[in-house]
Amino acid sequence: MKNFVRLYSGLVVISFLFSCNSKAPDSVKSAKEVNAKRIETENRPDDSTAIVLTRDDADFLVNTASGVMLEAEMGQMAMDRSENQRVKDLGAMIVKDHKEAEARLKKLAAAKNVTLPTDISNHQQKQKENLLQKKGIEFDRSYVDLTVNDYNKDIKDFGKAAKYGTDPEIKSFASNSLPLLYTHLDSARSLQKEMKKRIDISTAVPK
Repeated sequence: MKNFVRLYSGLVVISFLFSCNSKAPDSVKSAKEVNAKRIETENRPDDSTAIVLTRDDADFLVNTASGVMLEAEMGQMAMDRSENQRVKDLGAMIVKDHKEAEARLKKLAAAKNVTLPTDISNHQQKQKENLLQKKGIEFDRSYVDLTVNDYNKDIKDFGKAAKYGTDPEIKSFASNSLPLLYTHLDSARSLQKEMKKRIDISTAVPK
């Protein structure tokens, strides 16, 4: 009996370790670790006035890259899955604008020797998978709500980078990106309000 218990316990431990090791690596976390190691070990310029890239600046570019990918992928989902033309149009606008933003971001990251993630983070992947499970009006509402939340966060992060960033080019990138982010947010908010009105009107008043 003791041997059986030991064998069972061993199998449980092995199963647990396998499940942990089989978890997909987080591309965003990996990129941040690579950048942090490089920044910490690179030679500092002799000129004390020289601008040195900080981890915050590098992390901003990494987070922006993953955000651009997620919003573009969700936008494509909206184009493919929604039956609401306004939802489709919102997704199409985001996909188009994000292709241009991604090109500028990659060029800037290459100039600053910053490694960008090759995929969205594990947390963002879960958001995407949850959205994929929804259909019809439930999909539309979830997509628009996620878009509003993402752009609220984006504007906060870009505003912080534009104000407190160390690298002038990264600050300029953040500042110049804000008007487009506000345009996307305003479009998503407008659609969100319209969808809520329709739901309120169609909801029966309890007697």
